[in-house]
Amino acid sequence: MNRITTIISLLIGLLAWQYYTHNVPSTNETPRTSGYFHPAFRKVAEVFRENLKSGLERGASFAAYHKGQCLIDLYGGWSDHEVERHWQDNTLTISWSMVKGVAAVVIARLVDMGLLDYKTEVYKYWPEFEKNDKQNITVEMLMAHQAGLIGLDERLHLFDYRDNWTKVERLLAQQKPKWPAGSAQGYHGLTFGMYADALVRKVDKQHRNLSQFFQEEIAQPLDIEFYIGLPLTEYHRFARSKAATFWEQRFKYFDFYEIITNPHTSIAFDVVQVTEKLMTIPEYANIGFPSISGFGSARSLAKLYDYLANKGSVKAKRLLSPNAVDLLLTPLNASTPNVFLLGIPMTRGLMVYTDSKGRHLIGHPGYGGNMAFADPEQNVGVAYFTNYLGGYRIDDPREVTLRETFYECFKDYKKSSPPIRSV
Repeated sequence: MNRITTIISLLIGLLAWQYYTHNVPSTNETPRTSGYFHPAFRKVAEVFRENLKSGLERGASFAAYHKGQCLIDLYGGWSDHEVERHWQDNTLTISWSMVKGVAAVVIARLVDMGLLDYKTEVYKYWPEFEKNDKQNITVEMLMAHQAGLIGLDERLHLFDYRDNWTKVERLLAQQKPKWPAGSAQGYHGLTFGMYADALVRKVDKQHRNLSQFFQEEIAQPLDIEFYIGLPLTEYHRFARSKAATFWEQRFKYFDFYEIITNPHTSIAFDVVQVTEKLMTIPEYANIGFPSISGFGSARSLAKLYDYLANKGSVKAKRLLSPNAVDLLLTPLNASTPNVFLLGIPMTRGLMVYTDSKGRHLIGHPGYGGNMAFADPEQNVGVAYFTNYLGGYRIDDPREVTLRETFYECFKDYKKSSPPIRSV
């Protein structure tokens, strides 16, 4: 009986400590909201502020662009929860899987340049790839998570990705698919960016990696501050991530059940060790691992997706040709069976999500509740970043309230504002 009492007491103490560390501030500071919003979107700012005030949110940024015009660029809360450092205008945080959408844009750019073709077999660009039943895998299958290459037979260290690319490329090339190519789709959670990176290095005439190609060919010319691998010189601006505790129930039970019971989970997420704690260490954050290691703000990805929502061009600057945008945004075979975490249609690297109002939003979510998308019907790019990580794959309540309020305000904005030319 004494043992049971001791165990119960320890559990109560643990829960009390969890509650204290997550809900009792270490200082008398209060979270604040800053940034810009067009007057028509004041209600969005109010919702953003209320999310912080209520504790639903701890640190975030939210932005929306329409044909090159900034409608919303809000940020607030803590960029470091432990010391309660305020989120600033230039704060950068990790995008997690939202960077896969950026990788898809890079591949689309190479297709637009004529260096890749979605319908061509990968081995024609990368001869070593052909081994182990991969000769029929096309670039399109890789980008649509249909290749069956969700894991690796040997676990890598993130430093391998930085220091031993020969080893990484060899393992990628010799990997055998977990299902026949094109017969099913399953989330390539860690390998997606690795294979995209390998393709970039093979076909780019300068043999740049995906991170460098994006920075030089897209980010800098379009004035988009987003890094694949955080430069050490910018680490002082980094918003450290903190995971919500299990007892806060920031997840959907069905999603949680599917993840822990699916046999592909251990295969897909045992490729390389990546955790919230590791990715706060400068040397790890600096590695340009294009499946998770994107760093920026809501402003950066809202601007990028604004290009996709406007046929590739905004204010006389071009990201992609209209044809390349159509290829990137068009859903593939929606009847392809889902075997792992992909229950919605895929394009050539992006997810097509139909929300509760019937809107077709094309983009990519990220771990923790993060989301970025293009809405081609309304010609807007929208992004939400948080460093207080929940377990929602999509439809995190914080992002949903901001998104729904944005669209509510956007109706009135269009009625009262003159048309904006996108080109």
